[in-house]
Amino acid sequence: MRLVTALFLAASAAACGAEPGAPVEGDDGVRGWSLPDRLREISGLALTVDGRLLAVADENATIYEIDYVSGRVVKVFAFGRPVERGDFEGIALLDGRVWLTTSDGVLYVADEGGNGEQVPFERFETGIGRDCELEGLAADSVERALVLLCKDGRKQGKLRIHRWSETDGRLDDVKLPEAEMEAAVGRKKLRPSGIAIDPATGDYVVVAAGQYAVFRIGRDGTLDDVIMRLDPRRHQQAEGIEISGDGLLLIADEGNGGRARLTVYDAREWEQ
Repeated sequence: MRLVTALFLAASAAACGAEPGAPVEGDDGVRGWSLPDRLREISGLALTVDGRLLAVADENATIYEIDYVSGRVVKVFAFGRPVERGDFEGIALLDGRVWLTTSDGVLYVADEGGNGEQVPFERFETGIGRDCELEGLAADSVERALVLLCKDGRKQGKLRIHRWSETDGRLDDVKLPEAEMEAAVGRKKLRPSGIAIDPATGDYVVVAAGQYAVFRIGRDGTLDDVIMRLDPRRHQQAEGIEISGDGLLLIADEGNGGRARLTVYDAREWEQ
C-alpha cells in the first residue's frame, strides 16, 4: 500500500500542468471544466489567502491545486506517509493551514505542501459525528473557527451548522431552516452538500445537491434567499462550493459515473 500510494502521488505530481482541463460551456456562456479522473469524487473546495483553489476528493487526504482559469491541476500534495485514508468531505484554510474533515467529524490539519510532498498532520476528534453525518467545511477567520455542515441530522433531530473553535475546541451550532429551504425551491428531503462563507457579507452559503439550489443563510440560521437554482444538466451532484474575494462562485460536482466538473460563475451570474 505504501508503494502504491507513493507511486500514485509521484505520478500525479509529475503530471501537473501537463494538460488543461477540458472546457465545458453551456448555451448561457457559463465557464466550466471537466476535471481529471483522479478527481471524479471531488468533495470540497477551499481558496487560499492569495486566491489559489485547493480541492480534496473522497477516500484519501490528497490535496489538488486547480487553476480555475485553465482547469489545470498545478500541484498535488498529501497528508501523511503513507497518505492518510478516510471519508474526506470538506477542506478549508484557516490561519494559513489546510484543514480537512471526514464524514464522522474528525478534523485534520497540516501546513500546505509543495508539489509531490507528503506532509505531517495533526488530528482532532470533534465528537460531532455521533449526532450527524458531515458533508462540508468552511473557515471563519474572524471567529477563528471551522464551520461544519450536517447533511443527515436524524440523530440530532434537525440539520445544523456546527462551529468548532480552533482556539479551545469549543462547539456551538445553529439550526438550518429546513422547511423554509425546501419550500423556497419546492423540493423535500433537504440534502445540504457543501458550505462556504461569503467574504463580502460573512453569511453562510449552502449548496444542496438534492434541491439543485444555493442558499444564503444568516449567521443566526435564518434563510435570507435562494442565490441560484442549479441546472441539473450541469450540476449532477454538487459537493464543493467557494466564493472568491472578487465575487466568483465556484461549484464542484462529483463525476457520478462520468467526469467531475468545476463550474465558475462570475458575480453578474449569481449575485442578487
